[in-house]
Amino acid sequence: MNDKFSRLRAIQQNKNTKPNTGQKVKFWKYDQDGDILGTIREFGRFDHPYFGEQHTVVVQLADSNELVSAFLNQWLQEGMRRQQAEVGDLALIIFLGRKPGERYNEFMLHIDKNSSEFF
Repeated sequence: MNDKFSRLRAIQQNKNTKPNTGQKVKFWKYDQDGDILGTIREFGRFDHPYFGEQHTVVVQLADSNELVSAFLNQWLQEGMRRQQAEVGDLALIIFLGRKPGERYNEFMLHIDKNSSEFF
């Protein structure tokens, strides 16, 4: 039996799925590529040999329709959770850099719920 919701169920369970667009997904280099502005297409995860489970989001860029995969650090993960980010929502991720004396890079995250995209 083919479950038409299988891809969405996998995303819901944080299982890594491939985008069904056939497009190549580019890894976002936050310090070089600029901001991410687009539509969330999927969430994923993978096991890193040193850092354990890592989370990602794939966003289809608004200007080019290119698919970009972004690593979600703890701060971005929490922001996605608090803003209840879902596939189809609009996302803006801005890299702010590292302040002097800080150990971690800073980001700004905005999620706009876009329930009308699929209707």
